[in-house]
Amino acid sequence: MIVLMTVGRVFPVFLCVSAVLQAQPVKSVWIQGNPPPGSTAAAAKVRPDVHSLQFTDSEVIVRSAGLSLAYLGPLEGPPVPRNEPREFVFRFPLYPRQETGNHAHVGSEYVGAFVNGVPIYNQFEAASYMGQNIWHYDLIARGDDGTRTVAGRPRKDLTHAQRTGLLESLIPGNGQHSPIIGYAFDGFPIYGPWGGTPPETLHRMRSSYRLRQIRTREKLANGILLTPSQTGPPVGREYPLGTFVEDYEYVEGSGDLDQYNGRVVKTPNYPEGIYAYFLSTAEDGRLTFPYLLAREYYGSFYYAVPFTNASQTRGEEAQIHFRAASTLTAGQPVLLQFLINDRLRRPVRYLEHVHERPIHLMAISQDLQDFAHIHPEVSELGVWQISHVFPHGGRYNLYADFSAPGELPRVETFEITVQGQPRVKSVLGPTPLTAKTSGGIPITMEASAPMRAFTEFELRFQLGDGKTPIAGLEPYLGAWAHAAIVGEKLSSFAHLHPFEEGGSTVKLSEAHVHTPESLGPAPKQVRILTSFMQGGLYKLWLQFQVAGKVETVPFVLKIAPPEPVEPKPLKVPKDAIFVYVGAKGFDPPRVFIPQDKATTFIFLRSAEPNCANKIVFPDLGITRDIPFAGNTIIELPPQGAGELRFTCGMGMYRGSIVVVRPPEPE
Repeated sequence: MIVLMTVGRVFPVFLCVSAVLQAQPVKSVWIQGNPPPGSTAAAAKVRPDVHSLQFTDSEVIVRSAGLSLAYLGPLEGPPVPRNEPREFVFRFPLYPRQETGNHAHVGSEYVGAFVNGVPIYNQFEAASYMGQNIWHYDLIARGDDGTRTVAGRPRKDLTHAQRTGLLESLIPGNGQHSPIIGYAFDGFPIYGPWGGTPPETLHRMRSSYRLRQIRTREKLANGILLTPSQTGPPVGREYPLGTFVEDYEYVEGSGDLDQYNGRVVKTPNYPEGIYAYFLSTAEDGRLTFPYLLAREYYGSFYYAVPFTNASQTRGEEAQIHFRAASTLTAGQPVLLQFLINDRLRRPVRYLEHVHERPIHLMAISQDLQDFAHIHPEVSELGVWQISHVFPHGGRYNLYADFSAPGELPRVETFEITVQGQPRVKSVLGPTPLTAKTSGGIPITMEASAPMRAFTEFELRFQLGDGKTPIAGLEPYLGAWAHAAIVGEKLSSFAHLHPFEEGGSTVKLSEAHVHTPESLGPAPKQVRILTSFMQGGLYKLWLQFQVAGKVETVPFVLKIAPPEPVEPKPLKVPKDAIFVYVGAKGFDPPRVFIPQDKATTFIFLRSAEPNCANKIVFPDLGITRDIPFAGNTIIELPPQGAGELRFTCGMGMYRGSIVVVRPPEPE
């Protein structure tokens, strides 16, 4: 009964107050809660509703614990459950303004606050198909059986029905303009579903987002054709349209609201007019995508610093720019920033998560003594950044390992100079085959064959005594270990991962899924397949995790020069199609062939480190070895229209053959 009474009085209270102070509704709409008499300081910190309001000349500062006695509905829940109370400090500009440049992306955690101090969480980025950060689940629809959302559907894993919330009580409208239910961080208000600027009649504000008419999930709404490893599941019973945010597209003019899910209107709170976001609903009253805000803010979120004096590299489509402070000083934190633009020069915010991270950034000194494996995160303005402290002065290389949508994996290198005291010079030379972690765990390395350039061999690392797995050994970034290998004077770079036992049997739908269960029991040793293009000295850093701590163990390798190799002539069948495979995977990743015609494929494997010692066609039951720096020929009989997938033996590299019908005669 207490909750119902609280729910019943929330919106009438702030409607009356905000109508009085029309000039600054953002100062007056908040629902403030008072601590009960005699409550302790600890209890006061977790009391419901807004704790305090602070006003400056330019902003309103709202503090709360993110809790309320009034249940707003499914939109208020955090996508990732919170384990402990938090203090939220929200800042809203008093004088919001339209962004005229690149619009800031909504925050990855929350995008604003409801008037009772509960955060408005970003429901669209917390979970993605196979954890790849390409196809993002609509968690609002995923938690509904279709009763309250248009895209919801009954599922066995829905154990209980959702409660009706306060926001849903606004859906009927009752002939009145909807109240302010919150504010976005750009300072513009968020209303319920009903509005209208005279001479319009009061009506339900309709979203302009519509489901794309697609059967496969190979292309994004912006036209980018994804690689086979980035393709989402086909549209069907298990993953119907509306499962993912990327199933939608913005169709200008199809609804009342723009691509940010708002419009300029006159409201009871802003009779002179203002831009406002609206709760989007369907004609039958159910919630519909994008619910409150879409993926970008309409207003200026904060001022962006342009990328000047930045180095850049260019790929076939995406461009990556690097920027740091004009002077990098050892021992002091410095912000390393990367801007990745697509072919239309728009910031790329979603990079494919490979081994659980969008970017693996390695910072390595020229003398190969300093090594760091770090992971930049993206800001609202689409800038990938991380703070890092370089321990010594001198030259460093930054190796950025990432995969943009529609592109193969790539490693871009940036050379920087750090001011400060350099490390004492030392001679790089072979190290003992046994090293120890910081906790004293012995790690022994051996090679499966003589370490010689232009040959392929395994590096095997015995963890501990080799009799039992290390106590507390845990997966690290989706693998039992990671390894970086760099040539003397930064002459080459490779980022490698160990074999996953049983990897050749991995289903296509499960490739790139890295969980403790998929990795199996903790191993006694890790095996890394590698090769070197030339002889010389190399530094290897093996990384793994024990009881929550990442251990980094270095080794120096001496690689002998290659033996003379007599080239063997390759007999190329007529009309054969070549597919190259190397460190980036299959190139091209997708091949088109005509229907009902036999086709010959030649898979050429490079001499650079890669795991493609096998080629697997799961649907055809074909598995063939690909020799190191060699090739294998596969002749496919005529195929019907459709798509055939193929992978490397571990399931990490993926490609497809699209069989197309011949054009109809005119």
